Amino acid sequence: MKFVFIAVNYNGAAHTENYLQSLQEMTLPDGDTLEAIIVDNNSPDSDLEKVRSSVAQRPFARLIAQDHNPGYFRGLNAGIDTCPKTEGTLLVVGNNDLKFAMDFIIRLKEIPYEKDVLVIAPNITTLDGRRQNPHVVKNVPYSELVMTRIYFTNYYIGQAGRLINRTIRSLLRRVRPAPKNVRPKPEPGRMKIKRGIGACYVLTPYFFHHYQRLDGSVFLWGEEALLSHQVESAGGCTLYDPSIKILHHESASVKSIESRKRYEIVKASYKIYRDYL
Repeated sequence: MKFVFIAVNYNGAAHTENYLQSLQEMTLPDGDTLEAIIVDNNSPDSDLEKVRSSVAQRPFARLIAQDHNPGYFRGLNAGIDTCPKTEGTLLVVGNNDLKFAMDFIIRLKEIPYEKDVLVIAPNITTLDGRRQNPHVVKNVPYSELVMTRIYFTNYYIGQAGRLINRTIRSLLRRVRPAPKNVRPKPEPGRMKIKRGIGACYVLTPYFFHHYQRLDGSVFLWGEEALLSHQVESAGGCTLYDPSIKILHHESASVKSIESRKRYEIVKASYKIYRDYL
């Protein structure tokens, strides 16, 4: 089999170096091949040169340097467009701030899936141990949909709502006594889910029976809803599997965007993906 890993870089050369090193350290079964495609979304020259150096040191990697920043999924599509969509190829697409378990490919090969499985969602955890998948198992709660609509009514209303929510959560943590002798929640097993977190997806060959690319309608944020809509529209599903593990470093590049600008980007995306929540 062939495994193609596609990641988008924007001013994150250090993450990209660690990403490629993670791939280099993975166990690759005999007879299988691995390719890495780094899509640079018009990073500053100093960052791009570091990425070029990281890629040049690894024969399995190649670089697509774009002269503009089209956004996350559109960046991934630049890599997807150059890949074969054969039955023996799996595409692993996502962020560059990921560290894959050494047995990621071995475990991925062991996953049984039918023709209705268009996407596989990995077991992704953050540095502080938060589990990011399954992201949405069935449907987004109605209360969350209402709060989201209110949040995007106005920037100041949205910020006030976030502040109130954080304050209430903080007070509840102080008031409520810590439960004793509580067993940790069991790790979810393999299951079909509505959508996985956007940090990383495995696109199976069956995805490409229906589509040539990801839905790149948004610049950033909301990609999970767009992909789940693609999958459901084709009569397919997303399969979560806990055996394929990824550590997510959560890049600071998005967090560094100024608050008002970030709000406006997210609001513009929300107008596109809200019907698919």
